[in-house]
Amino acid sequence: MHARPEACRDARRGGEYAPAMTSPVITVAAHKGGVGKTTLAYELAAALGAVLVDLDWDAGGATRMWGIDPLATRRAPLLDALERGPTAPPRPRRRVGQPALVPSHPDLSASRIEQGLIAECLVGWQGALGGPLVVDTHPGANPLTDGALEAADLVVMPTPLGVRELAALERGLEELAAHRIVVVPTMVPPNPPRRLVEMLAEMTAGRCAVAPPVSEHRWLRRRLRRSAVVLQANPGVRVRAAADEFRAVARVIGEVTGERAAA
Repeated sequence: MHARPEACRDARRGGEYAPAMTSPVITVAAHKGGVGKTTLAYELAAALGAVLVDLDWDAGGATRMWGIDPLATRRAPLLDALERGPTAPPRPRRRVGQPALVPSHPDLSASRIEQGLIAECLVGWQGALGGPLVVDTHPGANPLTDGALEAADLVVMPTPLGVRELAALERGLEELAAHRIVVVPTMVPPNPPRRLVEMLAEMTAGRCAVAPPVSEHRWLRRRLRRSAVVLQANPGVRVRAAADEFRAVARVIGEVTGERAAA
């Protein structure tokens, strides 16, 4: 993953990031898979009233979670929109109880669209789509993820409290030092090891904000097609607890970007 170029930052924000942003691009990214990235992106988009742009072409991503089989579509509308450029945004899918979605497709994995054009498209689409964008990315370095990072006003980095996960986070913080970053501890057990909590605090001190933790809600992983927990009416105890945690993260991101949580 690459840091956002100074030229892109200067062109969009007058040389420095503003304390509050209008319709920001919020990119959710991680060097490592299996860290809760897609679930976090899904719930943040719902909580912020944002459009979720799914750039993760894996079959088990946000698109399938939303209820769309990416393999059932012969051609990717998102890929078509990227090829058309920043002035012709894709039309998001909308459904009550779920975030607005620009779905992914396996063809994105073979896309040869350059990261600069991807960044231009996301920047160009954010106003036309009527609000902030939350972009879910494929783990690691690739043109789609790099373009989403280049476009980002804020990078959200989900990180479980594990030795390998924290090592990946440290590398990510070094590579993305030019960005505004919020780290979100994810899949946190009831009694996390103190040593790892201290490692996270040391690693992030003076470098980025750290959001409230999201607990290890194993039942979330078993739900293939679902509404966002933050949008569920009359939630049960465990859904309410999870929703409160995601809303707390959304509030921190709202403070950084100037967006008010919708849920």
